[in-house]
Amino acid sequence: MQLSSVSLKDFRRRFVDEVFRFPLYVITNPFKAFSDIKYEKKGSVPACFLFMFLIMILNVMKSSYTGTVFLEKDPRFVNIWVLMAGALIQTVLLVVANWSVTVLIDGSGSLKEIFMVAMYAQYPNMWLSGLYIVLSHVLSLDEKALLNFCSVFGIVCIVFYAFIGLVSVHGFGFFKGIASVLLTIVALVIIIFVLLMLVSMSGELVTFIKTIYNEIVLHYF
Repeated sequence: MQLSSVSLKDFRRRFVDEVFRFPLYVITNPFKAFSDIKYEKKGSVPACFLFMFLIMILNVMKSSYTGTVFLEKDPRFVNIWVLMAGALIQTVLLVVANWSVTVLIDGSGSLKEIFMVAMYAQYPNMWLSGLYIVLSHVLSLDEKALLNFCSVFGIVCIVFYAFIGLVSVHGFGFFKGIASVLLTIVALVIIIFVLLMLVSMSGELVTFIKTIYNEIVLHYF
């Protein structure tokens, strides 16, 4: 019984450290915190996966549970799986795009470190998204500027912390960091273009196979 109590206490302590304390340390001391992720192996991958899941859920909630006055789409026509997949895919693509670019320009960050940077960079926006949902139920349409501030400030936080994090884990200077971000955007566009091409070609291939199958069935059966 005592062992179970100790284990539960240890789990609670680790949960608070990994989900609250370290992310707050990242927010208040980003340069040191991201360097600790790189060189001291600080941070938690399971916590980052939890953040990814929460981001997916918040993406759905902002489209479905925002106050009626501020809803942009009818919740009845919102596909929650598409919203969740969209949040996941955009993160995966950005991580892969940055890794593929920095491999070519001597970046030292691993896929795991880039993923952790991406998740910790979005930590402030998670809370701002939650605040956005809550405020949307108590504010009037005339006070929409406050909601817009939450959204814009969340994006600014993501860009700010992601830039510091990527510079830190890759060992870049300021200008090389800027170059890596621009090249990441280019790589992201190329990856999306290739994926769209593959989807289009696979659709045409399926249609071609179906046509051949129908021709065989009509002529020989």
